[in-house]
Amino acid sequence: MGKELTFTMSQQIIDMASKPLRKREDAILLLLYTIRMFDLDKSELNIHNESIRISINKMNRIFYLLKGKMFSMQFPFQIENNDIQNGIRIYDSVTGILINATTLSFLIGLFEQINRPETDFEKVFEIMMETEQNDDEFTMEQMWTLFSYLLKYDLGYIRYDIDPEHENGKLHPLYHLDICLDNSATYKIGLNQEIRFDNFKDILDTTTESWYIYRGQN
Repeated sequence: MGKELTFTMSQQIIDMASKPLRKREDAILLLLYTIRMFDLDKSELNIHNESIRISINKMNRIFYLLKGKMFSMQFPFQIENNDIQNGIRIYDSVTGILINATTLSFLIGLFEQINRPETDFEKVFEIMMETEQNDDEFTMEQMWTLFSYLLKYDLGYIRYDIDPEHENGKLHPLYHLDICLDNSATYKIGLNQEIRFDNFKDILDTTTESWYIYRGQN
């Protein structure tokens, strides 16, 4: 039996999650800033209904719940109960690196840098070498392993939308699922009614019965 952790979104995460995610780097940055948000004092968190839920079981997914949409990605790290980070310990299972403030600052800086069009891999290595010289927490090999893993792991991105502004019959249903980040790869699956979080989670949960898609006759 898995478990579920729930967090209230900070305003920064609401702003980031409300914008369309079109690139892998943007999605990774959202994940990294979200993990850093777990350390915030509750007084800094928003008073709205937007929330984040992490389902810890075979699927290990993070869910962003906002007004009019929900989306989910595969959570890239391991989570254990602990007395830090609101009762959880987050770490990378391959390198053993603890995903703490130091690690997050390094990764956020790196992904923000590669989001700039002028950045090349020489600049990436410069950042890693500078970090290795100034920090004893991880080696160049560990940094590269962690960075390359985040660059290529399967995000498993899926979004549920309620979109009255662009509704257009079966071409763009009011309720639908958007699959994939990139516009050239994305596709929609229409839904004939609104779904709740439990339904959305159940669609993605490999430990529950599968959902079926059948259009039938027009």
